[in-house]
Amino acid sequence: MFSTKSNIQQLTALLLKADVRQMVVCPGSRNAALVHNFQMAGMQCYEVTDERSAGFFAIGLMEANGGEPVAVCVTSGSAVLNLAPAVSEAYYRVLPLMVISADRPQRWVGQMDGQTLPQQGVFGLLSVKSVTLPEPDSDEDLWHCNRLINEVLIEMLKIKRPVHVNVPIAEPLFDFSADRLPEARLMQWTNGSDGKFQLSADMRQIWERAERVLILVGQMLPSEMAVCAPLLSQLAETHCLVCAEHLSNIQTADEPPRYVCNCDEMLHAHAFDAPDLLITLGGHIVSKSLKQHLRENPPVWHWHVSLQGDVADLFMCCTHLVEALPQTLLAALSRQDSAVIGKRKEYQQTMFAKSAWVREKESWGGDFCDLTVLKTVRQRLQSLWHIQVANSSMVRNWQLFDGMPNPVHGNRGVNGIEGSVSAAVGYWVGCEEPTLLLTGDLSFFYDKNGLWNKYVKNPSVPFRILLLNNHGGQIFHHLPSLESPYLGGSISAQHDTKAEGVALECGAKYLIAKNAVELEQMLEDFLDAEPVVKILEVVTEREVNAKAHKEFYSHLARR
Repeated sequence: MFSTKSNIQQLTALLLKADVRQMVVCPGSRNAALVHNFQMAGMQCYEVTDERSAGFFAIGLMEANGGEPVAVCVTSGSAVLNLAPAVSEAYYRVLPLMVISADRPQRWVGQMDGQTLPQQGVFGLLSVKSVTLPEPDSDEDLWHCNRLINEVLIEMLKIKRPVHVNVPIAEPLFDFSADRLPEARLMQWTNGSDGKFQLSADMRQIWERAERVLILVGQMLPSEMAVCAPLLSQLAETHCLVCAEHLSNIQTADEPPRYVCNCDEMLHAHAFDAPDLLITLGGHIVSKSLKQHLRENPPVWHWHVSLQGDVADLFMCCTHLVEALPQTLLAALSRQDSAVIGKRKEYQQTMFAKSAWVREKESWGGDFCDLTVLKTVRQRLQSLWHIQVANSSMVRNWQLFDGMPNPVHGNRGVNGIEGSVSAAVGYWVGCEEPTLLLTGDLSFFYDKNGLWNKYVKNPSVPFRILLLNNHGGQIFHHLPSLESPYLGGSISAQHDTKAEGVALECGAKYLIAKNAVELEQMLEDFLDAEPVVKILEVVTEREVNAKAHKEFYSHLARR
């Protein structure tokens, strides 16, 4: 029988799957459940009383087994500190030593409880990865625990240096009534960073079996997409469904369409069939709906491609991490055959049929609001403009409309509102191409100092700012569960600030539109090729925006 502690169960199950079966164990009560599980799981456990000796005993085992990983398990408190000499030795010997330390619950650190000290990251730079596992109380906690253990195993496999797994264990400590270990997910790591990537036998079998394949492309630079685009096109022809957001900078003008770029609308109409195999590449995904849908309807397999080998388990179901350039994996896939090509074609055609009506959203019309403004601007926008998109409502609303062959960029690393103006100016100065920033009011006023420089006063190519001023954070008014008497003030930062003074201060030409007629009158001037800085402030009303947002999605759902 095994310990009932779910973090210990996950750790034991994953160590078995990763074939880490040699364990040096030291005595203690806090780590008793760990030692019990390791013994019950059939691991080869070596008993050493002195922790400092135990660490070097493990190094000797690695010398004997050809450098395969060995773990050493100790109790909480100063016991873990005694492993520091062995950890330092393993670091400079490039040996994969795994330290597993039991710990008291974090709430008791610094409370004069026995054998308790801050153990997270205790080895500093001598450990290439250090994690503290949660004590799971929910499915999300359990996923977090599983992911952290996978991160440690992958890092140890990649770098072959010491790692540290800290395991808080609350009382009761000694409930050994679980009759089996859970079926834990082990992420497979494949290294193709040297360009010599080949699909593993496991990945080849999955590729041959998967009947519904979705390649999901996140944020990319145009130069990155230029390399991937021919391969994505080839895979689309072999009936892989390719979904790419606007920030991927993929070209979407093909007729008939080759890619799906409007997942949000399909999801809202309940028309998105989850794939068997999901392959993700590129950076961040804007669509919150798509993230939630794939978490609730996970694929059987999820392959994530990352040149840095970072574990980004966005959909909580990653099975394979490929450390390589995206084009490396795409090229390998393009050389593979599949026995279920007919099923893939059926899936692709079904999804395209369901997405065909999305184009008809152009027939939607509503009161003057943020969405109608963006629709109008998009219709008038020429391909010469390079687009920068600010975060929150703006990037999400722009994603709702069909893309164009314009390069699109935005600060999606952490999705903050700061720096959108400054990044747009830096891009404009660096590329020397006509640049259009699409921004909301909070992002604009928060970063108005981005216009405080000599480049704005002496431009050589056009720079435009389309500012949608709806008097606060509009996105908060689209959250159905957010109901508070303070929504309009403290939460969404309601204000009555205008941009005219900012434009005057930086020497920009200022335009303003408060209705559809004025917008049409201003756009010709705003989108001309004059090498100056222009700010078009479009004033919309919060209540109208909220109403129009609901009507827009209702229009889509009716089709």
